[in-house]
Amino acid sequence: MELNLEHPYERGLDQVIERFFDEAHIRNKNEQLGARNLRVTELKKDEMSAKLVIEREMTASAPVPGVLSGFHREWNRVRQEEHWFRKDDDEWHCEFRVRIDGVPAKIKGAMRLLGNGDRCINYVSLSVLCEVPFLGRKIAKFLADDSHAKIEREYDVIRQLL
Repeated sequence: MELNLEHPYERGLDQVIERFFDEAHIRNKNEQLGARNLRVTELKKDEMSAKLVIEREMTASAPVPGVLSGFHREWNRVRQEEHWFRKDDDEWHCEFRVRIDGVPAKIKGAMRLLGNGDRCINYVSLSVLCEVPFLGRKIAKFLADDSHAKIEREYDVIRQLL
């Protein structure tokens, strides 16, 4: 399953990227998203690259279908790893992976944050793959839909916090 989203911000590229790597912002955002037991296990940024690794517990954005309940619990431990690279003065690029403990799926994607001093747009692409026989498509669809809802909610929170 694939997702492609555009998230415009009414703030400049440098301001948005700085917030993405501000630990207080990360903690506040996750609190507003309802995550618990957040751990920022790696956070580093320089002029040309950045890395962020967070672990947290999250709930699904919708009821988990019965057929998937063996893989997905009420609270799930999630690890998200982001590797960012500055392309030029107007663009940052990110490759990311998300792992949900106990869920046999691969979630990965990319972000392109493009802009200037006044506004920017984050282009998000996400891929969900699950190769479990018979249930793989249902698991991937549920995770893609859940990820979409969570990404949009996170976007709303980020805009409020900017």
